Amino acid sequence: MLRALPWLFLLSLLTACGNHFTATTPPGFVEIEENYDRYDYRATNADGLVIAVREVDREGGDLAFWARAVENQLRDQAGYALLGKVDVKTKQGIAGKQLRFGLDHEGPPHLYYLTLFVVGDRAFIHEAGGTKELMTKHAADVTSSIEGLVLK
Repeated sequence: MLRALPWLFLLSLLTACGNHFTATTPPGFVEIEENYDRYDYRATNADGLVIAVREVDREGGDLAFWARAVENQLRDQAGYALLGKVDVKTKQGIAGKQLRFGLDHEGPPHLYYLTLFVVGDRAFIHEAGGTKELMTKHAADVTSSIEGLVLK
């Protein structure tokens, strides 16, 4: 599900800049070493829930700008329904914005949570997605993954 998401607008504006973060793999998850050049970190559990982190250089815009741009892209061009927005923080105290989306066009309903952080000239994108059942069952793992990010 995560690989199918349309990130071309971000990738065309931004370029990857290496890892300026540390991600903690939640218990019951395994880090996926092959990240297909789109993610700096990916992990999955045995049930198929995937979490991922990407870092990009940003050329302006604050957290509100990027949250709105992502919301517009996923709603208007990819057909996701925005279910809500949540303010989040890492254990470091870095504030972020989580956008919660749903998709139920084919098969069981899916949830996709995209959490953005802006630190200096970098944006960090944490993604979690899977069936609604899996996302609900593993909500604490997704939260701990977000809170455990160490952003540099």
